[in-house]
Amino acid sequence: MHHCGFVIVTQESLRKGVGIVPQDTVLFNTDVKYNIAYGNTLAGDEEVFAAADAADIHRRIESFPSGYETVVGERGLKLSGGEKQRVAIARTLLKNPRIILLDEATSALDTHTERNILRSFEKICANRTTLVVAHRLSTIIHAHQILVLDEGVIKERGTHEELLTSGGIYYTMWTEQQKRRDVQSESDSGADEPTSVDTQSSSDS
Repeated sequence: MHHCGFVIVTQESLRKGVGIVPQDTVLFNTDVKYNIAYGNTLAGDEEVFAAADAADIHRRIESFPSGYETVVGERGLKLSGGEKQRVAIARTLLKNPRIILLDEATSALDTHTERNILRSFEKICANRTTLVVAHRLSTIIHAHQILVLDEGVIKERGTHEELLTSGGIYYTMWTEQQKRRDVQSESDSGADEPTSVDTQSSSDS
């Protein structure tokens, strides 16, 4: 890793150099600020707020009655799935590791929030190794190398454009996900349309 022999890599240095955002985030039964600051216990409040802002959770936290002092409950029970993931992302951004592992890190997020966070990841993950495990293919289209696994076996490899051109498993998955997204978009648009109401009252004969 970075021309460093594995012989001199200690458990402590490995943990320090790797940041993980899991699908099932583990939070402590204490306030939000502590849960984010756990990524770097030496960080000041402004650094914590900046990390939360990059994870698109800062404004949401400030809307809580107790703000950053809000206790999240056992394993983050008082937060939604998306909020828990964004807190975990903020924690990793604050840690600022050289290697980042994103394990379905945006699976509980809506499309708009996911898009904002991915923009932050593009900046944060620059010049460092990033491994992304994802079923939602929109999160990996900018990856330098995509590996398509089927039952634990690598079946395809390449960039997003190369895999689409090949017309294989990745192409099929991408096409299906785009169709579902289009259907969802149409459904959301329909829900926003005003419902007409017949205000004409009937008169008694």
